[in-house]
Amino acid sequence: MARRGVDTPRLDAELLLADTLRLQRIGLFLDPDRPLTGDELKAFKERLKRREAREPVAYIVGQKDFWKHSFVVNCHVLIPRPETETLLECVLKHLADRRAEWHFLEVGCGSGALLISLLKEFPQATGIGLDISQQAIDISGINGQRIEVQHQVRWIQSDLLEQLPGHQSFDAIVSNPPYIARSRLPGLQPEIFLHEPHLALDGGKDGLDVLRRLVPSAFGVLKPGGLLAVEMDSCQKQEVETYFHAAGYEAVETLHDCHRVPRVVLGHRRFI
Repeated sequence: MARRGVDTPRLDAELLLADTLRLQRIGLFLDPDRPLTGDELKAFKERLKRREAREPVAYIVGQKDFWKHSFVVNCHVLIPRPETETLLECVLKHLADRRAEWHFLEVGCGSGALLISLLKEFPQATGIGLDISQQAIDISGINGQRIEVQHQVRWIQSDLLEQLPGHQSFDAIVSNPPYIARSRLPGLQPEIFLHEPHLALDGGKDGLDVLRRLVPSAFGVLKPGGLLAVEMDSCQKQEVETYFHAAGYEAVETLHDCHRVPRVVLGHRRFI
């Protein structure tokens, strides 16, 4: 795999082999001399070919860890990343009461990993997940069932807030929207450009098409004191903060992710 440009060929091979054998990765080291059956060897080689074609490991094994759980993923949803956990940490910091009946909204829910993780942290909370892709909504529903938050959440196909039921208001709205400038897409790693859904990546000419629409529209469905937190490219910090101020948010700030890169802009609706 190294000759095909894969950055971590040994690690990826170990992960694929462990998945083939239905083991945790550590199981490979506990029984290093275990022979493979013919079917296992065939399945492993097929997985290696897919990885050599730069398909992400998460899509090959069909799942990805995020926060405290493992989520089903496929080519219809963006692979959850550690950087996006910054959005979750932001809500945990600002809503201290874990037993309160908060109401959450995620716009562009994809696999549902972010909203489901929030609902597990706030067991009395409820939420709505919106995504323009019906395939993504289907995956969110599967994950909600697997992680047992189905009684707390509704999944709705919607272009941003267009199909949001009326008379809804939220304590916190989170979103990891498409924010990559279209001209930059071909320069992304093949794992991303060739395999992850462009619908979840392409933010238009300057990468800000969705954020320009989302920030002001979210203001209208926040409760007084409610929080909006959005992920963005580090180079978009100034523009996104400007959108927040123009829409009337207070206490606007930017948070850094696990790599110390500006990643999340947040703001609050004024208490009335």
